[in-house]
Amino acid sequence: MNYYERHLGDYAKDTGHLSLLEHGVYTLLLDRYYATEAGIPQDQVHRIARARTTEERAAVDAVLQ
Repeated sequence: MNYYERHLGDYAKDTGHLSLLEHGVYTLLLDRYYATEAGIPQDQVHRIARARTTEERAAVDAVLQ
């Protein structure tokens, strides 16, 4: 899929609790999900989200929870 609708009001309502870093993680994971139309393997999630530091990996884990 090369396109998906992102309803700004719905996104803001559902993700208002996320930090700036967590918004980036969420967006990267959504893009990957829609691009492949398949689930994201748990053992690849940090790499897909480009999380390298401890803080970035924690943000990925928080988003997934």
